[in-house]
Amino acid sequence: MDFKALFKDRKFRYGGSSALLTVLVIAIIVVINLIVRSYDLRVDLTENKLYSLSEQTLRILDNLDQKVNIYALYRTGNENIAVAEIIDRYERRSNQVNFEFMDPLLNPQFVENYKGEVTPDIGSVVVVSGDRYKVIQPQDFINFTYNYYYQMVPESLAIEQQITSAIMYVTAERIPVVYRLIGHGELDLSASFLDLAKRENFQIEDLDLLTVEAVPEDAAVLLLVSPEKDFTAEEDEKLRAYLEQGGRMVMLLDYSAHERPNLDGLLESYGLRLEKGLIIEGDANSRLANPFYIVPHFQSHLLTEPMISAKSLVVMPLTQPITVLQARRSQLKIEPLLTTTANSWAKDNFEEQTLNWAEGDAVGPFNVAVAVTDGADDGWGPTPAKLVVMSTSGLLVDQFDQLSRGANSELIINSINWLNDAQEQITIRPKPITTSQLSMTYMQQLILSGVFVIVLPVLVFLTGFIIWTRRRHL
Repeated sequence: MDFKALFKDRKFRYGGSSALLTVLVIAIIVVINLIVRSYDLRVDLTENKLYSLSEQTLRILDNLDQKVNIYALYRTGNENIAVAEIIDRYERRSNQVNFEFMDPLLNPQFVENYKGEVTPDIGSVVVVSGDRYKVIQPQDFINFTYNYYYQMVPESLAIEQQITSAIMYVTAERIPVVYRLIGHGELDLSASFLDLAKRENFQIEDLDLLTVEAVPEDAAVLLLVSPEKDFTAEEDEKLRAYLEQGGRMVMLLDYSAHERPNLDGLLESYGLRLEKGLIIEGDANSRLANPFYIVPHFQSHLLTEPMISAKSLVVMPLTQPITVLQARRSQLKIEPLLTTTANSWAKDNFEEQTLNWAEGDAVGPFNVAVAVTDGADDGWGPTPAKLVVMSTSGLLVDQFDQLSRGANSELIINSINWLNDAQEQITIRPKPITTSQLSMTYMQQLILSGVFVIVLPVLVFLTGFIIWTRRRHL
């Protein structure tokens, strides 16, 4: 065979070039595929990043120092792909996390091992570390709401929220105890807040200061919700002693006709005064239909940053101004968390039966939530006391929590986490399930139909015809 003549043949050269180009393209695709698989690159193209992990979760996984096993209970072949995809990202992020499926019907003893308050069933996820475990039921992964016809419809996906919470629970050295102060006509905590607190691994206990010698040592945070009556001198002394030793406290205070000198004195010790009067918001964009139902503006702070990023809206009914005193101790650091607009005013006299501003009414903007740190939190000196003070307990009323889509409860939980120096645990929000629709005019539909049904097929046909014609004459 004359190889020189063969290489001079035009058909052989063009055919060889085509074959070589095909092999090269296949080789490049194989190499890219191997690189992608070795780095396990995945892109979440969903609108709300349903399958991506938040920064809070990533920090928790990066700091994980003990093994965590996650078991998803499904029948073999009927695994939930959405759940698997999200949990798989935990395993890829941290070598401390191990994820596997478990068929509960083929492994009944596994289910028996993790029976407790909640019994694992098909669709459940069990998170285990050492001797501690948490069972998440399948209905906990989706939050529902009611539509216009009072039908329950899925609103948001809470898979990451539940899994991360479970990991924090099973790896925690201790479960934080939040003591709710009682004995002064305080309001009960709302069901939505209690549910969120449980999900965030807080243990809520009642505490009557008159029945104990001092605030319990295991108190992570004290919670005071709308006391009608004042503290006694004995209670005031115990509270001050607790705070002077680096105690932490959340106070949700309402307007009260009763005089509360001890409570007012405690606030003044930390540079604050709760003014008599109710705030009226004049900016229609910063309130609901009722001018007393304020939608305050977030101020930059560690505990509000996630809510600012999520564009959360807090609803605060019947608020009072919180004044930061000019004459206060120099070591007090007072930071606004929520404020009204400049177009707001506070009324303490309703005899005129008008909500309009009148001579003598204080004008905004007003602080309606502040954070106080007593001393430097530098790790060298004494542990500083910390307080979060909010001028309404309406944050914990279910009606307003629902209006805020749960942001009210999240604000309180974030405050407790900040007070407890657990910033990485600041609440992870569930991700909304949205169904975006593309709206097109009739003409746009005709143009797109013409492009895909006529233009593209004709272009493909012409391209093929031209290539075929050129190859005929080689």
